Amino acid sequence: MTFHHVAIETNRMERAVRFYEKLGFKYESEIELLGEKIIFLQLNGFRLELVLVDESLKLTSNKHIAFEVENLDAMLEKNPEFTLYEGPYSFENGWKSAFILGPSGEIIELLQTN
Repeated sequence: MTFHHVAIETNRMERAVRFYEKLGFKYESEIELLGEKIIFLQLNGFRLELVLVDESLKLTSNKHIAFEVENLDAMLEKNPEFTLYEGPYSFENGWKSAFILGPSGEIIELLQTN
């Protein structure tokens, strides 16, 4: 398992991208998953996921840390004590992900990208 990204919501994508670019982040990619526009930025191997939410919505604490796993199904089967929070999902780009709850209620995404 390896670190993949940290995600935050924004209702002002262009402003958020400019802000993080000033900190040295570089554009990596843009995708749409489950109807949400997502932009990935990178800085020295650290990946930040910006998730666009509707401007009329109040931003939530929907932040998560993501770890890339080789086989999502095997990871979930091997660890039945994991509390599934959301998913698993399969995406058009071939990725699969599931969100579990950590021991203190934190949201952790397990992401298979191959």
